[in-house]
Amino acid sequence: MAPEVPAHQIVRHLIEVVNDPTHVRRTETPMFRASKRRLKQDGHYRCYICGTTQNLQVHHYGAEWMFAEVVDYDKLKAWLLEWDVYGYSHLLRHQPLTSVDDVRNCLVLCREHHLSGPADGAANGIHDISFPAWISQKLVKTGAETVPQDADPADGR
Repeated sequence: MAPEVPAHQIVRHLIEVVNDPTHVRRTETPMFRASKRRLKQDGHYRCYICGTTQNLQVHHYGAEWMFAEVVDYDKLKAWLLEWDVYGYSHLLRHQPLTSVDDVRNCLVLCREHHLSGPADGAANGIHDISFPAWISQKLVKTGAETVPQDADPADGR
């Protein structure tokens, strides 16, 4: 049996370099409004990570809005079929996917698990940390914490 490693924190300072292509200024499209309406009507309007119904936002999770002009929609459609969170990709599999605002590319998240952590500076939103760390917040046992929810930004977290 291998020796046990004691619990400890790992602090990473990630630098992400992404080419943000030229695009029009973002506006909420009729399709995006319809996607949000459908998520609400179908009972999916709760945070995918923590289940709250407060401070909700809709995340473009397969392809970000800024990549709308450079994404390969056939590849996106295939990926969304594999990662079909709400079942829409299977339901709509025979329909073309032509927009990042399609309901198949939408994931409901609370503000904390979408854009940032709480006001105290904790980084636990999908735009702030690596995917393995972010998704662990959904998959962790009740009472366990993989990503500090109340980190002190002064100590490097």
